[in-house]
Amino acid sequence: MPTANCGYDDPARGPGLLAFYGPALWVNVGFDPRYKPGLNAPPAPGIANIEAMIDTGAEESCIDSALASQLRLPIVDQQTVGGVSGSSRVNFHLAQVHVPTLKFTSRGSFAGLPLAASGIRCRVLLGRTFLSHFRMVYDGRSGVVTVSL
Repeated sequence: MPTANCGYDDPARGPGLLAFYGPALWVNVGFDPRYKPGLNAPPAPGIANIEAMIDTGAEESCIDSALASQLRLPIVDQQTVGGVSGSSRVNFHLAQVHVPTLKFTSRGSFAGLPLAASGIRCRVLLGRTFLSHFRMVYDGRSGVVTVSL
């Protein structure tokens, strides 16, 4: 059963780091039109080893809009989305976000949000629709977080 460590396994600093940064995974992002779900090969990444934060406050997953532009991810829709800072109209990009440690690919449309421009250090946010495939154990006292199939 694939398991990913998403927290900070440091007894002294882990709880503080987890509270400040949140749980994170390393992902590959891109759009591979030749990708076939169900086969053993993951999609070819546009960019590898991007930090993604698991955001239990977000229903859907999203990608930094500047990263989506850099990768030339196809725009498939525009919608108004709401967040902490209010609502805005954003592009939705067709993409695949692959988590190598979990051997899992999330694919579909992702909202393009100005994450980096807003001061968020991660360029991908993984929301509750992502988490619906996994079991997450969050131990705030130790700073350890795991996600497993």
